[in-house]
Amino acid sequence: MNKIFLTAVTFVSIFGIINCQVPAPGKCPTGITVVSELDVEKYLGTWYEHSKYPAIFEVGGKCMQAVYGKFENGTVSVVNSQINILTGAKSSIEGHAALTEEPGKLIVNFPSVGKIGVKSNYWVLSTDYTTYSVVYSCSNLLNEKMHGTIVWILTRERTPSQEVIDKAYKVLDDNQISKLLLLKTQQDNCDA
Repeated sequence: MNKIFLTAVTFVSIFGIINCQVPAPGKCPTGITVVSELDVEKYLGTWYEHSKYPAIFEVGGKCMQAVYGKFENGTVSVVNSQINILTGAKSSIEGHAALTEEPGKLIVNFPSVGKIGVKSNYWVLSTDYTTYSVVYSCSNLLNEKMHGTIVWILTRERTPSQEVIDKAYKVLDDNQISKLLLLKTQQDNCDA
């Protein structure tokens, strides 16, 4: 029995590194509300990560930001970048996103990760396009016996006002998504 449990935990941990970060029992929750329509043109540009659920791919990083552009074929270009806290080295990863048939939901693909790349859902729960965006991703694991979740609060300014963050927190509260796991992203000394 311990061997089966260890195998399951190992699998979830490896999968969590690739596709999701905070594991929990059962399948992804239902009733999560996304924007009824996403205006991609207004969403493009630079977003700074204010806070997020723990993410292995961001360990040791600061000054996280995402820059969204548009390819000629209508898909969205994605460039995520960060600075290593210890070395000061900048790193980035490039991908693309496409809208799904459901409003407010995208699939993001980072083909350069590993041999098969990484795809993940990207649900915009709420945005006003000019100050904040709340993004949610949940993936079912182990035949829906577990799920993994990531949440991001993105802002147009590196240091947003508390009023802006309170709007984002309300979105999480309205969707019954815990704020306890949110980690604030260090966004100072980013131009060095």
